[in-house]
Amino acid sequence: MKKLNPKYNRYFYLGLTLFLVAVAAKVVEMLLVSFVGFGAVLSAINTALSPIYTGIIIAYLLSPLVNKADYYLFVPLLDKIIKKNKKKAQGIARGLSVTAVLILALVVVFGLIMMVVPEVVNSISGLVSSMPSYYHNVVEWGDKVFKSNPWAAQYFDNLSASMYKNLLNWLENDLLPNSNKLLETLTSSVMDAANIMLNFFIGIIISIYLMAGKENFCAQGKKLMYAVFPAKKVNSMLEVLGETHTVFAKFISGKIIDSLLVGVLTFIIMSIAGIPYTLLISVIIAVTNIIPFFGQYIGIIPSAVLVFIASPIKGVLFLILIIILMQIDGNVLGPKILGDSIGLKSFWILFSILFFGSLFGLLGMVCAVPVFAVIYRMVKRWCHRRLEKKNIPAETEYFQKKIPVPNSEDMK
Repeated sequence: MKKLNPKYNRYFYLGLTLFLVAVAAKVVEMLLVSFVGFGAVLSAINTALSPIYTGIIIAYLLSPLVNKADYYLFVPLLDKIIKKNKKKAQGIARGLSVTAVLILALVVVFGLIMMVVPEVVNSISGLVSSMPSYYHNVVEWGDKVFKSNPWAAQYFDNLSASMYKNLLNWLENDLLPNSNKLLETLTSSVMDAANIMLNFFIGIIISIYLMAGKENFCAQGKKLMYAVFPAKKVNSMLEVLGETHTVFAKFISGKIIDSLLVGVLTFIIMSIAGIPYTLLISVIIAVTNIIPFFGQYIGIIPSAVLVFIASPIKGVLFLILIIILMQIDGNVLGPKILGDSIGLKSFWILFSILFFGSLFGLLGMVCAVPVFAVIYRMVKRWCHRRLEKKNIPAETEYFQKKIPVPNSEDMK
């Protein structure tokens, strides 16, 4: 048999490896499809692990606050009280930090829920009851605006009637029943939510253990990684994990703070301007603002429709004010809070949201930007290393020039 040219050996083995990987993936897919109970098994495992997922999420979100409480409050205080045993002082300080942060978080979350949810439900109920009068106001406004053009007036009447019918149907059959169910769940129907509350309670307990011993858990994870993989690979993996943590921590915490500020500013500005359903609109804007790029539009459009139905003039005023506020958030608040934690151009942000959103829904849209930011950085770093080995400049500006790329063999 004729041997391959050594020059093409690596391409042959690369192609063979890719082919075998593709065959193995297809075999695994066929096995999973043929295994009828596989989906049920995965569902059962996810259900069993849901309290652990909850605990990990709680611990991850609250750990920065625990670190701050440790560093600025409890560790300096306990070091002065327990001078001879520093390790014991740090252990007690960590316990106090976890307890204080957890109590504060629970008070804030449940306080906001019990304060906001009843008001939101009342706003929705009032909107449903006032819908007929709002509809007549819109029709009268349209007749005045289009009185010189009968065709446009007729078209506006038909369009507003269709929108009114669809909106009223959605409010009465979907939004209002679900909002009432939510309020009942939070107040009287506690037994119906017993499973959720139990998982949440177990998740809080798990988060306490994770926050209290996070350094030890991290050390055990590193120990296992070094035992299984080569040290060089582990160092690379730890570098990636560290950068992933930095991006996620900055982005998620920054986005939550930014959304809260936007919600509070929306409430203040709309209250001063006399915009109806101020609290409901503020909640919608704050929640949807967590979603990058699309979130603002998702919150503004239904809010503008609600205000316009109540009062067309105030609907226009609302759009003007909210656009100004979003410009302030996009150019001042957002960059100040998030900093350079993303490092992505607008196109890649849009691409990541569309891609991950189509795969994982709302959760994918929320996590798309930090996930893609990490992937982008890793690919960029790998590309730069490869170009350096070939003695080719890594700056993008170099490739925008119409000059031949130097041959690495010629530059040796």
